[in-house]
Amino acid sequence: MSRVISFSNYKGGVGKTTSVVNTAHILVLQGYKVLVVDLDPQGNSTLTLSRSNPFEHEYSVGNLLADRDLATEKCLVHTPYNVDLIPANLNTYSLVAGLPANSAKRIFGLKNRLAELAETGRKHDYILVDCPPQIEGALITNAIAASDYYILPIEGESVYALQGVGHLMQAMEAIREDSNSGIRLLGALITMFDGRTTAGKTVREAIEQYFQDLLFKSVVRRNTAINKANLSNRCVCDMEPRSAGCLDYMAFAREMVARLDQMQKH
Repeated sequence: MSRVISFSNYKGGVGKTTSVVNTAHILVLQGYKVLVVDLDPQGNSTLTLSRSNPFEHEYSVGNLLADRDLATEKCLVHTPYNVDLIPANLNTYSLVAGLPANSAKRIFGLKNRLAELAETGRKHDYILVDCPPQIEGALITNAIAASDYYILPIEGESVYALQGVGHLMQAMEAIREDSNSGIRLLGALITMFDGRTTAGKTVREAIEQYFQDLLFKSVVRRNTAINKANLSNRCVCDMEPRSAGCLDYMAFAREMVARLDQMQKH
């Protein structure tokens, strides 16, 4: 059975998409079958994983949610990283906005489509969802309703890193109740961390105090290899496999899998 995990933060620029694509790539390297659902209309996960313009794909997640007659398999893109992908582009906004206000697709569209995909026999060990940077709307609601867990990437150097986190978690809880989802916080991940700066150390201490055991021990350091990979629209372990950025995401992927195994035992 697939584990569905959303990566979510209402702020942009916190390493959300970077974490999705690199974790997906590493899980594939470890032998898992992985699907990434790009629910962010900016389409950056789509651009990186498919190595092509998001508008080049015939169907997007917007088409999938809006068109009942479109088979889920038709939206799947097999990428050069051997990660399956349901792509997004800027048209996703208008397609989802056009759904009737009382439509169940505004909440359960993605969940039903993933169930439909599983029924075809196409199995994925992990389904990672790249959420849009927002805390309301049909896209984030679909992500929460479909997910078992969510991960919160937090920038490790911004003094505003924790601002609004409580509001985000409350919003997640409200949507969870409304959609009868079983979603739980799997953990917070510190990204773009620089332990050499006073700000970095101070922010990390504040994040540790806030999340305690729910904070992943793995930390993604600020790293030129990640920056280069992002600028080239590539995964860091593909571009520089010996870099600190690759090693950090490998450590995080291992810890994420171990934590999931532990949580599912209880």
